[in-house]
Amino acid sequence: MTTKQNTGIDSPRAWLIVVAAFFVAFVGFGVTYTFGVFLKPIAASFGASHATMSAVFSTLTVLSFFLAPLTGDLADRIGPRYVVATGALVMGAGLLLTARMHSMPLLFVTYGVGVGTSMAFLYIPSVAAVGEWFKEHRDIALGIAISGIGCGTLVAAPLAAKLTVHFGWRQALAIFGWASMAILLACAALLSRPPVLRAKDTANVSGMIRTRTFALLYVGLTFSGISIYSAFVFLPAFATDLGASHVAGAALIGYVGAASVVGRLGLNALAPRFGLLTVYKASYWILLGGCVIWFTGQTYAALVAFAVVMGVGYGGIAAMTPAVAAARFGIEGLGELLGFLFTAFGVSCLLGPPLGGVLVDSTHDYKWPAIIAAVSAVIALAAMLLLRPGECGVEPEAEAATAD
Repeated sequence: MTTKQNTGIDSPRAWLIVVAAFFVAFVGFGVTYTFGVFLKPIAASFGASHATMSAVFSTLTVLSFFLAPLTGDLADRIGPRYVVATGALVMGAGLLLTARMHSMPLLFVTYGVGVGTSMAFLYIPSVAAVGEWFKEHRDIALGIAISGIGCGTLVAAPLAAKLTVHFGWRQALAIFGWASMAILLACAALLSRPPVLRAKDTANVSGMIRTRTFALLYVGLTFSGISIYSAFVFLPAFATDLGASHVAGAALIGYVGAASVVGRLGLNALAPRFGLLTVYKASYWILLGGCVIWFTGQTYAALVAFAVVMGVGYGGIAAMTPAVAAARFGIEGLGELLGFLFTAFGVSCLLGPPLGGVLVDSTHDYKWPAIIAAVSAVIALAAMLLLRPGECGVEPEAEAATAD
């Protein structure tokens, strides 16, 4: 009996899965969200435009989310360990090869395609594993695991800036490559499938993505993602354009990361008291408030305020989306379902950063990404306000009886 209690659902063994998923998110998104730090140095080395560099980031993010349904389905079938281990090897190879590239098309492949593909193998399989290992404490477990995104951003962005200043962007990427591969392989070793999990109903997953709830969640994530990724790509450059140093510009990404941890843990902790959907919608309101600050602010202090407010809202959205999906649709096939849902962020990167890059190149004004972010945040909030209270926030077993 003791062994079962120590290794089953909501057990100490389950919390090891949370630890592993936390560090997968820490490393994966820490690497991904340092792109804004490397944007200007890489662009200067290759004589690349903002639009070209934005296309690299968009490729990275599009692949990381568009491939997620496949990797999520794979993790549902064979477990997350080997899927995440594959991602660890691909990420390490992509970063190490990028550090040696002297051709922009090849860098596009190693950085955009390589790192993007690795993220598809890392994030959704590990997050889905946490959802599957918990029932009673699922919301807080997911919040802790996903807070790795904010912690990774907080640490990686300033570290990347300092390494770039002292050693150059190539050596900085090489260091990130070796470190990320080692940490992610250790995380993969900790991951496993839960002891009891019913077989996935593929037809049911197909039905889930045709519901009104899924459509509204998808629209909300798409347009909130445009706001978020516009900030990650252009915020450091916006700050340096106002006269801030390279390290100070990179620090803004760190502030977003730190604030997102508050959003992930703080807002998630409020969900049991005020309702999951209510707090989830509040996250979108906070995101919009941050974007208004960016749109109206013209000082570094205003950008810090934007980074903090947007980070809280972004953190809440990121932490509670898997919980909302699990509450509404159940955990069977959760990996594949989240994979489909998070392709919304891939769409975001096809729309937001490239459009911002084109407008900045043509006008030489970094205000355009802020305008795009604010408009997108309004649309995202509108979609969330259409979600009905009965569509989220109940146990999967109860939802099963009233599924669309």
